[in-house]
Amino acid sequence: MTGTTESLSVLVVDDSEFFASLVGDTLAADHGMSTTTITTARDVLSDVALETFDCIVSDYQMPDLDGLELYQAVADRDDIPFIVVTGEGDEKVASQAIQMGVDEYILKEDINQNQSLELLANRIQSVVERRRTQQKYRRLVDNSPDEISHVRLDGTILAVNDTMTRAFSTSRSTLVGKQLSAILPEDVAADRLEQGKRATTAGSAVTFQDSIGLRHFHNIAVPLDTRSGEDSVQFVTREITLQKHNEEELKRKEKELQRQKGQLEQFNSVLTHDLRNPLNIIDGYTEQIKTEQNTGQVEAIERSVSRIRTIIDDTLSFYQESEDVEEYETVAIDIIANKAWEHVDTGDSDLRIEDKFTLECSSERIIRLFENLYRNAVEHNEEPITVEIGTYSAVGTSTRESWDGFYIADSGTGIDEDQREEVFEFGETSSRDGTGLGLAIVERVADAHGWDINLMDSTDGGAKFAFIGVDME
Repeated sequence: MTGTTESLSVLVVDDSEFFASLVGDTLAADHGMSTTTITTARDVLSDVALETFDCIVSDYQMPDLDGLELYQAVADRDDIPFIVVTGEGDEKVASQAIQMGVDEYILKEDINQNQSLELLANRIQSVVERRRTQQKYRRLVDNSPDEISHVRLDGTILAVNDTMTRAFSTSRSTLVGKQLSAILPEDVAADRLEQGKRATTAGSAVTFQDSIGLRHFHNIAVPLDTRSGEDSVQFVTREITLQKHNEEELKRKEKELQRQKGQLEQFNSVLTHDLRNPLNIIDGYTEQIKTEQNTGQVEAIERSVSRIRTIIDDTLSFYQESEDVEEYETVAIDIIANKAWEHVDTGDSDLRIEDKFTLECSSERIIRLFENLYRNAVEHNEEPITVEIGTYSAVGTSTRESWDGFYIADSGTGIDEDQREEVFEFGETSSRDGTGLGLAIVERVADAHGWDINLMDSTDGGAKFAFIGVDME
C-alpha cells in the first residue's frame, strides 16, 4: 500500500466494466479502501444499501442515467459525498455539477496520469472529511440553543435550525423560502440584511444587537461561501432580554449607590465640620462663663457637648465601616488587643489573652471593633470585669487544626438570649450614656471582613462574641 488513507467504503459506478474494475481494484490494493463496483446506474437506486458507503464515484456519460441524474436521485435519499468522473472536459457540465452540489468533478485523463489513482484517492478522502465536518457542524447547529438561520442577501431564508422553528412556533418547511421580513418587523429584517452585507463585504463575522418590542437580541452575521455563487449569510441570534434588564437594573442600582454615597459624604461633612465647629464654640464660651456659682450648670453643658461628640464619632464610624476591606495585613492578636485596651477607659478591669495567633485583617478597623466591645462590656457592668480573648471552635475544641475563629468574652452579667439579635440593631442600647451604635459598628466591621458573629454566654456567665470564618494562623 502506497498511501496512508483511512479505510473508506467506496461505491464505483461506471458503464465500462474495465474502468470500474480498474478503479475499484486500485483503490483497494494501493489505498486500503473497501470498494464495490456497479456498471448499471439504476441498480444503485434499487439494489444497493447506500448508507453503507462513505463515498460514491460515478462516471458522467452512462446509457440509463448520467452521473448528474444519478447524483440527484441519490441526494434525494441519502447524504453521501459524490464525485463525478467524465471522459470529456465540458465546462457547462462542470458548472452544472457544482451548482447542483456535487462534491467533486474530475476528468478521467487526470486520473489516468497516475496509475495508482493518487489524485482520486486524495479527492475521496477530502470530500469524506469535508462532509463529516459539515454533518458534525449541522448537528451542532441543530442542537444549539441559539436561533440559527441561513439567509441570502436578498432576504430569502434558505435554512433554519430547530431552535428557530420553536421560537416562531412553526416548521422548517414553513420558514424556508420565505423572506426574512415575513417573520420579522421590516426595519429589523432590513437592518439584519444590512449587517449581513457588511459581513460579506468585510469577509468576516459582524456582531450587533437589535430589539423587537421589549425583547433584546445579540446577533452574529457570518458570511458563507456557497457553490451557487450567490452571497448568503448565517445569522446566529440569542435573546438577551433578561441580561439587558439585569444590566439596566445594575446601572440603576449603581446610580442609586452613587446618589447615596454623595448623600453620605454630605452627611459626613455635616457631622465633621458643621456640627463640630459650633461645639468648639460652645466649649470656648463655657470656659469663659464658668464661675463658682454656676459650676454645676456649666458641667452639665460640657457633658452634653461630650455626649454629642461621642454620637458624632460613633455615627461616622458606623457609616465608614460599611465598605468592604480591600487591603489586608497580618497582625498579632496581642498587638491589636493591647492597643485597643489602651484607647478605652477600662478602669480596674483586666485583659487576658488566652491564645496567641495572628489575623489577616485591616488592623485599624479591627482595633475599632475591639474598642467597641471593651467599651460595651465596661459600660454595661458596674463592677470591674475580666475580658478574655482566645481561639474559637464550633465543635468545642481549640486544637491548631480546628480553629473556626476567635472570641472576645467578659465576666460580666451577660446578655439575655431573647435580646441577642436586637443588640446589633442601629440605636439599640440599655445604657443611659450609650449611643446604641457600638455593637452595630462591631457587626459592620465583621461583615466588611466576611466574618460571622455568634453571641453566647461566656464560661463566667458574661457575654461571649465569637467571630467565625476568620483567616488566622
